[in-house]
Amino acid sequence: MGEENKLLKTVGMVFFSIVLVCLSLFLAFEARNAVKKYNYIGKSSETQNIISVNGEGKVSAIPNIGRVEIGVRSESKVVATAQKENTTKMNEILKAIKALGIAEKDIKTSYYNIDPKYDWTDGKSVISGYVVSQAVYVKIRETEKTSEVLRVATEKGANNIGSLSFEIDEMEGLRGQARELAIQNAKEKAETLAKQLGVKLGRVVSFSEMQGGYPVYSNYKYADLGMGGVAESAPAPTIQQGESEITVDVTINYEIL
Repeated sequence: MGEENKLLKTVGMVFFSIVLVCLSLFLAFEARNAVKKYNYIGKSSETQNIISVNGEGKVSAIPNIGRVEIGVRSESKVVATAQKENTTKMNEILKAIKALGIAEKDIKTSYYNIDPKYDWTDGKSVISGYVVSQAVYVKIRETEKTSEVLRVATEKGANNIGSLSFEIDEMEGLRGQARELAIQNAKEKAETLAKQLGVKLGRVVSFSEMQGGYPVYSNYKYADLGMGGVAESAPAPTIQQGESEITVDVTINYEIL
């Protein structure tokens, strides 16, 4: 009986020792993971060794789209009379510009307004008439026709023309070219800096981009047309559409090895 007790005590001590060893190993493993995690967080919060460079790319192109707002303003003591005059003139304008090849889909009404006109009589504001005004935005796909569009519009009664601008219809291809130039410009700067500093460039850490496209604008207006006036036999104005410049600016951060 004594031998059995001694054997059980020995087995118990061995089992307890195994449990202690396993527990010690587990705690050591957890402690190592905690240290690794701490070190990782500490490193990530440190400022990385990077080279930050900016690059610029520019592409110029001749605009292939013209846009202009063509309007008519009519005035009369009777609103129906002003409306009739205004509508007649606008219909004639639309007919004339369509005859130049401007498609229906490229003409869009921008506003139509009927406003009372007031005069002061015996210290009181009294309605003396009505002003009817409307305008259309015209997209001119053949920019060489811009001058003719303006000429026929004024001949048919337009007395408010403005917001003339020229732009490029498809910008993405040109932006892509400008972006490529900007990235190449930034890369060359980074390589030059790395050589001067005696370091090597690693992976790209971050990249950002800003785009800009600058169409040419012209605040063209026919002068001295007067209220409801018509520029009879007006010569076609000379319109300079110039060039549009598409720019892309990039910022690239390279890791230093």
